[in-house]
Amino acid sequence: MSKPPVIARVESIRRQRTLARRADVAGFGFWSSKDVVFSFRPAEDDSGVRFFRSDLPKAEPIPALVYYRIAKPRQTSLALGNAQVDMVEHALAALKGAGIDNCDIVVDAPEAPGMDGSGAPFFDAFLEAGIVEQKREKPRLKVVVEGEFIDESSTNGAKIVARPREDGQTVFRYDLRYDVPGAIPNQTATFVWNRNPLDFRREIATCRTFLSYEEATYLREQGICERVGTKDVLVFGKDGPIDNSPRFDNECARHKILDMIGDFSLTSFDLEGEFWATKTGHQQNAKALLRALENIA
Repeated sequence: MSKPPVIARVESIRRQRTLARRADVAGFGFWSSKDVVFSFRPAEDDSGVRFFRSDLPKAEPIPALVYYRIAKPRQTSLALGNAQVDMVEHALAALKGAGIDNCDIVVDAPEAPGMDGSGAPFFDAFLEAGIVEQKREKPRLKVVVEGEFIDESSTNGAKIVARPREDGQTVFRYDLRYDVPGAIPNQTATFVWNRNPLDFRREIATCRTFLSYEEATYLREQGICERVGTKDVLVFGKDGPIDNSPRFDNECARHKILDMIGDFSLTSFDLEGEFWATKTGHQQNAKALLRALENIA
């Protein structure tokens, strides 16, 4: 039985931030193949990140909070009422990595643009638009007692361990492990986050979505991801990535950290501590975050 970490609200160490001006990112959704524009806009203090479906004018804005997450395979999706937005994890990770707390995202389709399967196109658009500090402080939570989340519905030993850090930093570690060896090699990545956006850009933001050739073939057979090619994401065949080259030896594990940062941003707090994940995905990230938020000292 897993024992969740104890977390406590502690003094803020920074002020909230938003974009200086609008930033648009256009592309197509990997899952739906639909063209889409994500329009990131400045927002007021304490408003958080919200999604507005411009193609559904009567829909309420969807807050980027874990309570609005819905279960969909291999992605993070949010929904409220009749409005939904899919595969938002890379955009959310880029917002978090850039230190942007308040942002209204106006979208004209039900899925984020996939771009190159990383968070870099979003992050670069934010830096080009500029980031400004606001008046209110950013609330912060700190892990004070170690704990873990074990996904008891999983048979592969998926878990996330959270530990205190006395140096004030946030550390992510991911162990990518396959019980049956395949084309994607086992690997580990660690990211020590000192709130420097350029560190996030250099080490994590550029790391791309990955899957095996067999998985890609299955998705195509289901009529999914029809516009996505081997040059868009990392598709691993028996000899490594097809028509592509990794940006890091452990790019897949780094991409898992990108996903963790995006999923863990689904709260109104900064998080301080060390988070070590093994064999986990979006579903486990969300469950672990919910358990932690239920255990605030």
